[in-house]
Amino acid sequence: MLLGALIDAGAAPKSIQRVLDNIPLHYPKCKKLKLQVRDINTHGFRARAVDLEITEDKEETPAQDFLRAAENIAKASEISEQAASFATCSVRELVAAESRLHGVSADETHLHEAGSADTLADVFGVAAACDALGVFDGDIYSTPVAVGGGIISFSHGTMAAPAPAVLEIAKQRSIPIYGGPENVELATPTGMSMLANLVHMYVENYPLLVPETVGLGAGNKELTNAPNMLRVVVGHGIGTELGTDTVRILETNLDDLPGEVLGHALQQILDSGAKDAWITPAQFKKNRPGHVLHVICDSLETERLANLIMEETGTLGVRYQQWNRFTLHREIMTIKLEIEGKKFDVRVKFAKQKSGKIVNVKPEFDDIHTIAKELSMPARRISEMVVREAQGALEEQNK
Repeated sequence: MLLGALIDAGAAPKSIQRVLDNIPLHYPKCKKLKLQVRDINTHGFRARAVDLEITEDKEETPAQDFLRAAENIAKASEISEQAASFATCSVRELVAAESRLHGVSADETHLHEAGSADTLADVFGVAAACDALGVFDGDIYSTPVAVGGGIISFSHGTMAAPAPAVLEIAKQRSIPIYGGPENVELATPTGMSMLANLVHMYVENYPLLVPETVGLGAGNKELTNAPNMLRVVVGHGIGTELGTDTVRILETNLDDLPGEVLGHALQQILDSGAKDAWITPAQFKKNRPGHVLHVICDSLETERLANLIMEETGTLGVRYQQWNRFTLHREIMTIKLEIEGKKFDVRVKFAKQKSGKIVNVKPEFDDIHTIAKELSMPARRISEMVVREAQGALEEQNK
């Protein structure tokens, strides 16, 4: 349904099929995969329905083989780095949910329905469609997810909707859900894993925007009281210069660690992929002095970094919460710099508003430190030279 809505909003099926053609080449179970798009009428509304003609072996799939296939498809496909990251992270999300539900590691996990080529087609089809519409360059919002109700049957038996993996992903990624409005399954694990890796913010009502295109994707089920459609609205904001994203904040109280251990733990956390981490002094019960360790990370990294915090500090618990942020767009450029007859490469980070206005220029300090040490010059002076060079390069670029 998401793929159908994106195609209805303007993504070309032929360009999506070119990406999907990589699936049989890198996923041995799949022998053939063809995308078909048709217009249908549901409760009086015209919408696009997507059918996938797939020939594949039906046996269960080791999760690691499925992950490897997704990574190879991403490398082989002519999609952006953002689209490739979205696709592989969505597959990892699905595997992680299955692993947690069955109480085994990813190495031991086997996929049933989720291991179908249909899953790869959904994920990479949506990745290609979002690329075509420029979706990854903007802010992505979603209203809460209707998960339906009633009874569902799958490889592990019969149980109440939503499927366990749907709830697991919603729990791990703080996705708001509600039951109904029909007594059938309305949300799937694949859909939830994609939503978890697409959406920046969940809202009850639409944000301020001017709609440009509206896409309607139809499902195969005929609902009783409502059209079975998913709607995608592509538009632009009014006077908004800042981007938004969502991060997790991890915290724990520490009152019995030597300074050396605390410093080592902080460095390990930063080296392990945290966006940022810091320590603040605090006063705890019985007037005991201590520290609070704070970590900012992506949602997908929450559990891994919480485990690392516990291992490094010995704390018994790590609390977390989700924060929404305003952000500037960031780019990194390598500047060629010549000082005293020697040539250096310096990485420079540019922070920009959506309009393209440069707000900040910041050289990578490790590069500045290396040059300053080699030339026995103040780091501040090197930094000033790099900023001037970078601003000149930008002016030249904008001519």
